[in-house]
Amino acid sequence: MKLLANQKGIALITALLLTLISLTIVMYLLFMITSGVKLSGANKRYKTALEASYGSTDLIIKEIIPAIFSKTIAVNAYTPWDNSLRDLGYSTSMDFTANTDACLLDKLTNPSSNWGPACSKSPNAKESPDFSIKLNSTSSDPFTVYTKIIDTICSDKRAYPTGKCTGSDLSGYDQLDGGQGTTGGAAGITVQSMPATYRIEVQGERTTNFSERSKLSILYAY
Repeated sequence: MKLLANQKGIALITALLLTLISLTIVMYLLFMITSGVKLSGANKRYKTALEASYGSTDLIIKEIIPAIFSKTIAVNAYTPWDNSLRDLGYSTSMDFTANTDACLLDKLTNPSSNWGPACSKSPNAKESPDFSIKLNSTSSDPFTVYTKIIDTICSDKRAYPTGKCTGSDLSGYDQLDGGQGTTGGAAGITVQSMPATYRIEVQGERTTNFSERSKLSILYAY
């Protein structure tokens, strides 16, 4: 028997293995960098859509709903658009639209079990929204934000217009209710008001790219 002692080609095999290992490391690093860039871009787009949803939500719960309560519900009217929303000017400056007066009033003044059959309770805010606002972008296409009330719990159970669903002050002023029973000289104690509670769904999305969107679920008391 003759043993083979020829080691020719070992250096080539070793070099090829080292090259393969190096290429594997380089490919892994490229994959990590590419994934990081994609994740960073997706996170940036989501945060932009989220900020649009936050901005629209602030407008709805701090300006629009209080205006409906103070200018429509407080005076026993039935047309929120004419009584409250038209004068705000959002319809032209922000392409603002609202649902029909009947459904909007139903959702704000009645528990969800008493809403009309045409009033949507679906958690999809884009399906028959109560409010729709277009927010322009300084560098790209605008965002459209859809807002919808999907559930109402009334503290005032009486039917509208005798009851207003909420026991809170309807003047629209940002101030505390009177508390003379604890700080003043009045003999009686002011009863604490009981707000109505609304579950609101919000969806904001880029007008030309529906995958660039965010969703919010809000519990709002008035």
